[in-house]
Amino acid sequence: MANMNIEDVFTKMSLSGKSAVELMEKNKTASSNADVDIYYLQVNQYTGTSKDSVADGRLAILCSTHNVRIYDSTRLVRTATINGSEAQVSKVRFGHNSPDLVYTCSLDSKIRSWDLRTKLEAPASTFKASGNTSASFLSFDMTHNDRFLCAGTKLHKENVYVYFWDHRQPDSVGCYEDLHSDDITQVRFHPNKQDMLLTASDDGLVNCLDISQPSEEDALLYTLDTTSTPDKLAWLDDDSAFISTFCNTAYIWNTDTGDESVKRNLEHFQDQVKTHRVDYLVDCFLNSCNSPTLLAGNDKCDGLLFTLSEEPSTHLGTLPSAHSEWIRACCYNKTSQSLYTVGEDALLCCWKPSESVKASPSNSRSAKAGHTKSARDRKPYARP
Repeated sequence: MANMNIEDVFTKMSLSGKSAVELMEKNKTASSNADVDIYYLQVNQYTGTSKDSVADGRLAILCSTHNVRIYDSTRLVRTATINGSEAQVSKVRFGHNSPDLVYTCSLDSKIRSWDLRTKLEAPASTFKASGNTSASFLSFDMTHNDRFLCAGTKLHKENVYVYFWDHRQPDSVGCYEDLHSDDITQVRFHPNKQDMLLTASDDGLVNCLDISQPSEEDALLYTLDTTSTPDKLAWLDDDSAFISTFCNTAYIWNTDTGDESVKRNLEHFQDQVKTHRVDYLVDCFLNSCNSPTLLAGNDKCDGLLFTLSEEPSTHLGTLPSAHSEWIRACCYNKTSQSLYTVGEDALLCCWKPSESVKASPSNSRSAKAGHTKSARDRKPYARP
């Protein structure tokens, strides 16, 4: 499997050479009337391993109501809800060492961990910045061993910060304050190297840092100027990262040299498909062969899949009527070859190879929220 390219994987999913439109079947969670004014902003899955297969299949979804919903990814059933913060939750993420720990950061300048084995009435631990900071936390991440945490802040009195914690201490142990000049919306530790960090900001810059260096100036290795506002940020492998912007430009950035390996605008993807519009980029994920796959969307609420490499992109296929409103985020499970999408219709959708999907009463529901689409900015929170 390691030597197969992404097109081989999708061909393998098909039946009798059918087009990629027919490759996958979709299962949806049901939306109740109470969800009329809710939409989903982010989905994150536990990617570690444990002895509990049920826990391994958990998904965490950030809602526009600022709470977090936990789902069983196999049955698409909600198993828990985290309502523990009155402040807006800006990001959610599972830890790497335990499927029972979910972390959130909020606009009240705190990171909280939540133990899913409890009633979730209070956080298991809380991390805050040393001193009396009022800078809201917009982004956070943990190292691959959960030993260290970091958070990026909203612009506050012309200053913006990246704070660091040792997980054994509730107060921050360090801070960078000259990396950016606007809101820091993404921070991502390297999946294997705890000293390597990416940061992205509304100032248009993405920084690659080696935080083992003695000073902030020495830590900065490379900067990419996107000339726009970065939206999504993720490591793809040991020395490359994916970046997308709100102007719908996709990058693969070589963090070893600081060079752009790939830069693709929306028109490039539109040129690869004539039967559907391509209106916006959603995110990029690594398929089961570790090849980058880009998910895009359109105003018909289709999901469109493309290769993303130094070669011209290939349209792999379309997920028809993926949602009834805009798709906000996705994540991919390599083991089950399942693609999960969430959107402004408050639905969690699971896409699987059609050969492996088995219909059952619990996973074939398709109830949708009965509200009409309203115009929304794609950014989770508008500035006051």
